[in-house]
Amino acid sequence: MSQIFIAILLLILSLGASETSSAQTSDASMKAHELTAALDKTKYKKKEKKNVVAEFYIDIKNEAAVKNSAAEYSGSYFADDGNYNVELRVSTDGRVEGSGTDTRFEGLNFDKQKLKKFTFRNARIEGALLTATKVYEDGETRKFEAVFVNRTVLTGKNPNEIETRETKFGLGFIETHANFSNRVFCEFKP
Repeated sequence: MSQIFIAILLLILSLGASETSSAQTSDASMKAHELTAALDKTKYKKKEKKNVVAEFYIDIKNEAAVKNSAAEYSGSYFADDGNYNVELRVSTDGRVEGSGTDTRFEGLNFDKQKLKKFTFRNARIEGALLTATKVYEDGETRKFEAVFVNRTVLTGKNPNEIETRETKFGLGFIETHANFSNRVFCEFKP
C-alpha cells in the first residue's frame, strides 16, 4: 500500500514540476514575443515643395529566431553606429557568459556620452530570449532583456514602391536612458 502511495506522490510531484517548467518557458516565450513586437517600426514621410515630391518609407519587422542549441548564439553582436556591442559565449550545456559596451549619457546631455564596459551576471537563454544583469566596471547594475531576431528592413518611397529589402540575424533590445528609450539592433558577426 505504501509503495502505491509513494508512486502516486512521485507522479503528482513530477507533474507539478513539468507544469512549473512549462509556465517558465511560456513566460519566456511571451516576453520574447512582446520584445520582438516592440522592436518593430514603420515610418513614412512625404514632403511637397514647389511641385517636387519627396517620399521616404521604412518598415522594420522582427521575428524571434530560436536556434536548435543555445550554443549557436555564441559570437559577437555589433550595432551599426558602434555604440553597443555584446560578446556571447554559450557552452553546449547552456551556460551563458557575456560582456560588451554600452553608450551612456550624462542626463539629457547627448554631447556627453561615453562607452561603458559591462559583464553579464546570471545570464540565461530561454528560446530566443536572453536575460541577464549587466554589471558595469563602476559597480552599477542594470537588468537586461534581449531577443535573438531575424530583422527585415524594407525601404523605398512608399509601401508600394520598395527599393531595398534586407534581412539580418542579431540581438535586439530596448535601451532606456534618463528620459528616453531607443530600439537597438546588434548584428551577429561570427
